[in-house]
Amino acid sequence: MIFFALISFVEKKQASQVCTKVNIAIEDTLDTYFINNADILNLVSNGGSENLVGVPYKNIDLKNLENRIKTNKFIRSCQVSHDLEGVLAVEITQSRPIARIVHRQAPDAYISDQGNILPLSERFTARVVLIEGANIENLLEKENIRAEEKEGEGFFELLQFIDRHKFWKAQIAQLYVNADGTVLMYPQVGRQVIEFGEATDIERKFDKLKIFYKQIIPVKGWNRYSRVSLAYQDQIICE
Repeated sequence: MIFFALISFVEKKQASQVCTKVNIAIEDTLDTYFINNADILNLVSNGGSENLVGVPYKNIDLKNLENRIKTNKFIRSCQVSHDLEGVLAVEITQSRPIARIVHRQAPDAYISDQGNILPLSERFTARVVLIEGANIENLLEKENIRAEEKEGEGFFELLQFIDRHKFWKAQIAQLYVNADGTVLMYPQVGRQVIEFGEATDIERKFDKLKIFYKQIIPVKGWNRYSRVSLAYQDQIICE
């Protein structure tokens, strides 16, 4: 009986509860700084037109509030809740860029670790692999690069592979995508152009590139070759 009375008391308290404070928590602020508390407060208050402090929670649509906050492309996920003290908690996970599209006739853009196209930020510049190419505008036209019918999914898997591996993330500085979808890589260290071929058999090709760095470079030196091709089955072609 006491248990049910307690539940009833809590439900009544929640029904009459008002927002007393807004707490914002943003994850990943050390590595990524696209947004800050002021940006989130601006979204919560709908540009300053809706001050939620003092408003009963029965008049606040938390799901609608979450959706409004998530309209910011730099926000990967958002969870809004409140406690028994009336504190509104807003928990934010930022989008994380893994590549930057460079285009001479259009603004640059980031690609997130979910494949989403993100605008640049005046507040933060991410140090990520650069991407150029003959038809790179096809990626810029999409909200997510995996929607690119020709080679979007495979190319995204290539970016994910580079991002997951510390050495390749540090070594691969730039990608160039040819009109036929084949990929050239330009390293941070060394003057070789790496012909990756199509974005397929990704792990196998990087295994071959690892052989080049571990077995060929120590013998021949960094400046011996200007071209390394990984495009052919079970071969490394160095010229």
